[in-house]
Amino acid sequence: MSLSPARALSIIAPFVVLSAVVLPGPALAAEAPLTRARVVELARASPASRVAAAEVAVARATAGASGALSLENPVLAGAGGVRLNPDGSRPAAAMASLSWPVDLGGQRGARIDAAEAELRAAESAAEDGRRGLVLAALLQHALVLRDERHVALARARLALGDRLLAAAARRRKAGEAPEVDVALASLQRGRDAAAEAAARGTRDANLAALRVLLGLPAAADPERGHERGPMQGPLVPPDEPPPLAALLEALEQRTDLRAAAASLDAARARSAREQAARWPTVTVTAQYERDDGANIGMLGLAVPLPLLNANRSGAATAAAEVDVAAARSGAARAAAAGKVQELHARYVATRRALEALTPAAALGEKAAALAARGYELGENDLPSVLLVRREALETQAALLDAEHAHAAAKIELLVAAGRMPL
Repeated sequence: MSLSPARALSIIAPFVVLSAVVLPGPALAAEAPLTRARVVELARASPASRVAAAEVAVARATAGASGALSLENPVLAGAGGVRLNPDGSRPAAAMASLSWPVDLGGQRGARIDAAEAELRAAESAAEDGRRGLVLAALLQHALVLRDERHVALARARLALGDRLLAAAARRRKAGEAPEVDVALASLQRGRDAAAEAAARGTRDANLAALRVLLGLPAAADPERGHERGPMQGPLVPPDEPPPLAALLEALEQRTDLRAAAASLDAARARSAREQAARWPTVTVTAQYERDDGANIGMLGLAVPLPLLNANRSGAATAAAEVDVAAARSGAARAAAAGKVQELHARYVATRRALEALTPAAALGEKAAALAARGYELGENDLPSVLLVRREALETQAALLDAEHAHAAAKIELLVAAGRMPL
């Protein structure tokens, strides 16, 4: 029996659709894990980094075109007509001239120096911008790692709440617990479910922000967005930052200070360019004239007199901009030293807080497990168990927040030292 093409298509279409849904295609292929090393790599190739590279390309193009011999173009002129002589004759007359500008006072060299200095300033600013992008991506990555831990804690709390609710219902059925225990356990279980949902929502929102920052495509299913490019790596980087004395000695290597120094050099080069522009541009003129059968050739100079406008405004503005750039460079150096000291102090404080909370969190987790087990065996009352559980959960949350604060301080200090945390 033969089938028409339309009938055959109607039969196989459902299987084609089913295979497209069930079988993962290239668009649903698993992404590489989002480790810190990959986050750094993606941040350096992110859309914002490409914008910075394009801005540097503009400065590079300007520097490449700055070697023109003069900002003024040669002028070729010509004219023709008839000469009316007293005797009534009318011979043809014509004239052609070429004017060639010649810059004085080293204007061309000053323009080249200024363009190259501005290129170096643009490159330094782009490097500092990329450092800021990498730092923001690393801090967002640490935030998502913290959220993943929050989700795991919330799920553990929900599982413990289910255990307590089941134990309360079982003991109530056996007549070993009052009905209020079941109500309390149900209320706690509802709060745990709400906390788990809120933790997942916060994790998904921060992960979406990280993906946007890195230039990754948005997840098609927000509920499963965390499964694409799973997070990997410890919350606190294992690397240790240099001591404070070494950080202060290496201040000049910071990208923001290099950018400030390059901006100062560019301002000085612009000032030199404007000073050179005060010199006039001499025009060499060559002229040929044909008049009444006679050939006339002339060569001369046109020299502007810099009396009314000797670029005083541009030179004064550029000199003032040098003072501004110097002040900004000094302010950046002072701010960098203070920022390094602040980051180091915060790093030390968060490390001490983390060391103090770690043993307490372990004891709290153990106490909560023992209290829940004791209630299941009928050895404890539910309010006591919930009290122990609340203290344990608050301690675990405080530990996680302290660990995240220490991770953020450590990441900032490592990036300030020019090292990428792994």
